[in-house]
Amino acid sequence: MDFTWYERQMGVKYKIRYIIVFYLVFQAKKIFSALARENFRTHNNTLAHAKEKKKQTDRQRRSKKQRVERTMEASSRALSFSSKSRFSVSKSATALTQRRTRTTGELDDNYYHRLHHHHHRHHLRGRESRSHRRNSASCSSSSRNNSYDDSCSSARPRNRRRPRGHRGENTTEEKEEKYRRRRRLQSFSSNSFFESASSSSSSSSNTNNNAHNNNNSNNNSNNNNNSKERELSSSSLWWRCAKLPMYSVAIIPVLVAASSASYLNLIDPKIGASAMNLTLRLLLGACSVIAWLNISNDAWDYQTGVDSGNRKPESIVNLLNGDVKAAHVTSAFFLIAGVVTLLPLFANAPAVAPMALLLAIGCGYAYQAPPLRLSYKGLGEPLCFTAFGPLATSAFFAVFAGANLPSFLNVPPLLWVNAWMVGVTTSMILFASHLHQREGDEVSGKLSPCVRFGVDFCVSSIQHVVSAYYALIATFVSCGWLPSVAGAMIFITYPLARAMQNYALDNVENEKMLFKTKYFAVRWHVAHGVALAFGLWLSRRLAVPF
Repeated sequence: MDFTWYERQMGVKYKIRYIIVFYLVFQAKKIFSALARENFRTHNNTLAHAKEKKKQTDRQRRSKKQRVERTMEASSRALSFSSKSRFSVSKSATALTQRRTRTTGELDDNYYHRLHHHHHRHHLRGRESRSHRRNSASCSSSSRNNSYDDSCSSARPRNRRRPRGHRGENTTEEKEEKYRRRRRLQSFSSNSFFESASSSSSSSSNTNNNAHNNNNSNNNSNNNNNSKERELSSSSLWWRCAKLPMYSVAIIPVLVAASSASYLNLIDPKIGASAMNLTLRLLLGACSVIAWLNISNDAWDYQTGVDSGNRKPESIVNLLNGDVKAAHVTSAFFLIAGVVTLLPLFANAPAVAPMALLLAIGCGYAYQAPPLRLSYKGLGEPLCFTAFGPLATSAFFAVFAGANLPSFLNVPPLLWVNAWMVGVTTSMILFASHLHQREGDEVSGKLSPCVRFGVDFCVSSIQHVVSAYYALIATFVSCGWLPSVAGAMIFITYPLARAMQNYALDNVENEKMLFKTKYFAVRWHVAHGVALAFGLWLSRRLAVPF
């Protein structure tokens, strides 16, 4: 069969298009591979710097701990010495009261030595100090007689440290001074010792009472601060429990379905001016179903032990002090409200549309509830992709198309491409939410991707998924399955995806900090969905043929 000139030209056109597609895919793969290698290199450098900094901080903490221990040991020694000296002073006071009846001024040598020892006075130590005392006395007498003896020079050699307790030359004047001091000590009343002891004890008790009062006041202030922190933490926990950013997974499929129906010019004429009202009712019903999904997920996870205790303090069951029944009743209320709101909107749609919606809700139930609990078998991400992508997006598209909905074989590729993109970005949120829950999932037997493959593998797989995703977007645009304006708007969101993967790579060593990765994924999901819907609307307004 001979081809006409037009058919030959169209064949050449399609050949050129396929060549361009393959070239773009190859270039995109090369670019994203280079970006991934560069990102991995910077990640390794960051990890090495973090490890070195951690070692340095550990060394500083260890040295500081050793200094504190040495200080505490020295202070304990000083306290023990002071307690011993106080006990010895009390003993000397009692001994002085026993000897108060003596009338002579002579005291025995043992008592004189013991008294001076307790008051840190001069006392002689050993044979060397006694010999030094005799030599010093001879030196003093020779100095008064203006005579010099060689033995005096050898009595105390130069550059030699004086023995402990030495108080100079022991002359007759010093002996008289010592005798007068003994007389004063004898006439000194023993009551003064007890008065001083009582005053010291009272002062110490007063200081202890003051310190105790200060500690009580500090404890009260700390308790007040802790109560404020608990109040703040409870409010932040309730804010986390609300999971308001997660409701974007209900909003984006509705917006993408409406924009796809508008771009393909398949909106049912019966809708007309009530399109905005229909969109708001769809959003309300979808958000109710998502509320059921979040609350019931917390309740089932609490019963299985995944969220029990301190593993997930923002769980609604933990905030309700373990009242699982109240959580189930609340989730059932939202589910009934969502189904009652959504099903009447499918009156003009084919019968397959409400079936697709109910099947999507059934995927949510099989994800978490017994007896299936497919999320515990590692099938959470495929279920999420199926429920929010092909099922929910197609069902909402059928609501807007109504009687204009084509048959299954004649559905345009744009619908399946948009459903695929919505499913991938939604599944990324669920995937990122598992990164910081590896420990709890492993204990409870939940085979999440982080438990199966490890956190490092999951974090590194994010950048590969993002690179392949944008390469496929370029492929869809080249094949004509996606408008070029919508594809360009989607490529604008690449920095948000890059920020998500960079944050996960930077905090891969600290699993608790990976909690924020899902918020980066939510931000990327919202920006991607809005950019896709706006790109389809703009392509319709600009009448771009490709």
